[in-house]
Amino acid sequence: MSDNTSRFVGAYTTLLTPFDASGALDEETLRRLIDFQIDNGVTRLCPNGVTGEAAALTDEEKLSITRICVEQAAGRAMVIPDIGTENLTRTVELAKEAERIGADAVLSFTPYLDPPTDRGLVAYFRLVADAVSIPLMMHNLPGRTTVDLSPEQIAELAGHPNIIGIKEGNQDIVRLRRVLHLVRNADFVVLAGNDFTALPALLLGGHGHISVAANVMPRQSRSIVEAALSGDFVTARDLYLKYAEFYRGAYFATNPIALKRAFALAHFDVGEPRLPLTPLPEDRVGELETIMKECELL
Repeated sequence: MSDNTSRFVGAYTTLLTPFDASGALDEETLRRLIDFQIDNGVTRLCPNGVTGEAAALTDEEKLSITRICVEQAAGRAMVIPDIGTENLTRTVELAKEAERIGADAVLSFTPYLDPPTDRGLVAYFRLVADAVSIPLMMHNLPGRTTVDLSPEQIAELAGHPNIIGIKEGNQDIVRLRRVLHLVRNADFVVLAGNDFTALPALLLGGHGHISVAANVMPRQSRSIVEAALSGDFVTARDLYLKYAEFYRGAYFATNPIALKRAFALAHFDVGEPRLPLTPLPEDRVGELETIMKECELL
């Protein structure tokens, strides 16, 4: 693996987006969240993803969040925003602006609404990658987009010189094993995109984890990834099992509804999610708090 690609091996957090009481982007709290992550050892930050409520953000807000992350990280962490949209031109423009702002790379999920053909999906990612000089990571999350990059498509795109890796949100471990086999000789990283399958992905040879739960438990998430990557699978397993129930609790409702409440319980207020998401029902808050205490997160 090249030095350029090896920078992308390790632990990531897909960042929450803090909102104030009026529902506007809360810049001060976002800067505090960035410092919290870096101070706790996570040096790869991914704003504007599903956990960041991308669908509820305007393009201007996505770019503002990217700028704030780059400014606040100030070289202490890599900033890799998700710039994917349902429209190729819009995605390319967001990627170019993210590069101009100073992002280290960009993520782009598969297009949706108009189900792409196999060749169209490959062409889409190639064109986004060709539009910028910073690396592109693909983001496969069929549970949200209903579009699933096949192992063969991933392997084909891994040959593009500017496509550095994939955030794999498909939870099929047999399929993931096939992806890892097909890209084994490519200069390419395969990152788990789901907390539930992160450890199995790492044990199969994955290169890292872009975590939702790491918002609340950054140091612990990094420890799991680093133990697995170093071959200390017993420690990685034991840590993963210690926090597995919190992974379940974080999905009591559509991500990031429960996660925002969990973060407020453990650290500081990041506001409520934007509509059409709503706050976690109070009858689930007590259960979430119990889980967090059992996992020693409170």
